[in-house]
Amino acid sequence: MAECLIWSLSGLGGGVAVALVVAWAARRERQRYVREMERMAYHDALTDLPNRLLFLDRASVAFAHAKRDSSTVAIVFLDLDRFKLVNDSLGHAAGDEVLRTMARRLRESTREADTVARNGGDEFTLVMPHLHQTEDVVKVATKLLDILRRPVQIGDRQVVVTASVGISIFPQDGGTPETLLRNADAAMYRAKERGGDGFQMYTSSLNAQAFEQIELESRLRRAVAREEFVLHYQPRVDLAEKKIVAFEALLRWVDPELGMLLPRDFIGTAESSGLILPIGEWVFRTACRQARRWHDDGCVDLFVSVNLSVRQFRRADLAETIVDALAEARLEPRFLELEIDETCVMTNAETSIEILRTLKDIGVRVLVSGFGAGYSSISYLRQFPIDGVKLDRSFSGEHNRSLASAALGMAKALNLKVIGEGVETQETADFLQSMACDDMQGYLVSRPVPAQECHRFM
Repeated sequence: MAECLIWSLSGLGGGVAVALVVAWAARRERQRYVREMERMAYHDALTDLPNRLLFLDRASVAFAHAKRDSSTVAIVFLDLDRFKLVNDSLGHAAGDEVLRTMARRLRESTREADTVARNGGDEFTLVMPHLHQTEDVVKVATKLLDILRRPVQIGDRQVVVTASVGISIFPQDGGTPETLLRNADAAMYRAKERGGDGFQMYTSSLNAQAFEQIELESRLRRAVAREEFVLHYQPRVDLAEKKIVAFEALLRWVDPELGMLLPRDFIGTAESSGLILPIGEWVFRTACRQARRWHDDGCVDLFVSVNLSVRQFRRADLAETIVDALAEARLEPRFLELEIDETCVMTNAETSIEILRTLKDIGVRVLVSGFGAGYSSISYLRQFPIDGVKLDRSFSGEHNRSLASAALGMAKALNLKVIGEGVETQETADFLQSMACDDMQGYLVSRPVPAQECHRFM
């Protein structure tokens, strides 16, 4: 085309022709640049999906058409479950590949009239116009969940990532794209609270629950800034020597208005918001300092035990955080025990083994809690560099004694220390002792108490 332009200008002076060609080329380049800028403004760079701005525009158009033909529009809010574990364990490049794969699957599994967008992070949204009954979107949500949970190949690994889905319907659940998106988001969080890998339709009651969740997270952020936490400690007894050998540090939140809150009241929010990480660091520092005080007071053999959440266990700087807490307290690593739930270590077991080896290199002790609840694989347990297990508290009941015996026998065969928790009766304590269980912990010995009350056990 440029040659034709030069030929058509051949009758002009050479300088004029060249100037016109240069101007034409510059104009073409500006147009290409403008188109590229427009694309960058309305599309996600990683997945090439529409971004939030374009999504809201497409939703507005869909709503306008729905008013004219009396149809409905579904807004779908999708969030990948435990996606952070992929980034933490396999790296961000693997995480990006998972996101691109999920984006491609969503595009390929929806209609041409639908809009699939990336809302940010591991969140995706869909506009589904021209629906005539709610059952249509339910079928689509079920199909999408099936497709998304298929394994993703990352190098020589297969990663399974599920999703939580929330759905709101125009016009019954709101009149604007922002309202529908917010309501679908609230429904998605309800699906996540129910364990993920499922969907939830929006209902008006979810707004009140979402508000409560936002309020709780806001309070929790203030609590982190003001350190409104205390640790209570529950003693653990050596069954053979009948003496206290360790204290488990248990978190309590002392809210100025709500009073003392137990972990079950706020840990879920702490996990989902990421606040569990600064809270966990505070627990490490506080527990290690308390153990150092006990040692200085003459109780030189006491261990302190700290629970690790899933998010803490998978964080890249976990070892550094523990080393800093030990150094600050001047506590030897062998006096710190880390308790990690069985389901946590069994999720992506190969990566868990690497993390556990790093922890053991520090010199701390590692216990697997909730042991024997039916999740463990003996082949992996043999590879885990751990010091002991805590029998699942459900085994404390008399009708579960045979299961407890089997779990205890398996742990003993692996040369692991065995601790019975949730012990409330002398009968249970006698049974554990008859089975050569090493330690016990529970209300039979004591409820968790403030640090200043622990000396009466020593």
